[in-house]
Amino acid sequence: MSFLSVRMRASLKGKHVSGAERIVKDKELEETLSQLVKRPSDYDQMVITIEKVRKLRRVEESLKLSSFNFNSVSEARQFALRKLKESGVPESVALKGLNLISRGANPRGGIMRGAVLMDIETGNRLEKDSERGVRTVRIDWENRREILEILRKRGLTERTADALALATKNIICGVVAELCWSDDPQYLTGYVASRTLGYVRITPLKEKGDPLGGRIYFVRREKLLEIVKCLEEEAILLKRLQD
Repeated sequence: MSFLSVRMRASLKGKHVSGAERIVKDKELEETLSQLVKRPSDYDQMVITIEKVRKLRRVEESLKLSSFNFNSVSEARQFALRKLKESGVPESVALKGLNLISRGANPRGGIMRGAVLMDIETGNRLEKDSERGVRTVRIDWENRREILEILRKRGLTERTADALALATKNIICGVVAELCWSDDPQYLTGYVASRTLGYVRITPLKEKGDPLGGRIYFVRREKLLEIVKCLEEEAILLKRLQD
């Protein structure tokens, strides 16, 4: 039995509108493709990549999940900054990361497809391509349906399942902490993730209607090459949610 990495990216008028990925058994490919092509509601281009997984790593559990709601974006962002500081990110660097997402991390305007790699000591950007960033790929749940059912009972969605899996891989690969919120103007929840804190959902990290969002990976410069290699190449299946 072999495993396949299946990735979908859809865009409309040059703007990314939907993306998803799975690691599935070869016999599940047809069903998976059927699900992924229905995911975007509107697009003019879709790219699907299918690759054989040569080496698969199974990880027992995800980061621990917790959620916090606030009355304002200001309160939520102050909380996010505190959590980053607790994770070992200097306050000035954490603030630089937050402000970067707030104004748009792509130096040419618009949304970055991937994440910013930020030096945890200096706040300098380390990614080779500041428009593309770095992307975390080849990550999924071993029992995806079971995980989705557990999360739905908690009032959460597939979006959370995907974000939790991705954040877990980031930390496994050596990212010290991550700050993220979506570029979806209607989705206001973001998160901070780290080994010490787990995956911390925070609402609202931006105002309704704000089209800007992104990811900051706070990393140690001396580990940059091995982190990027792990994020982009290592295939990981998560077995279960951490209690």
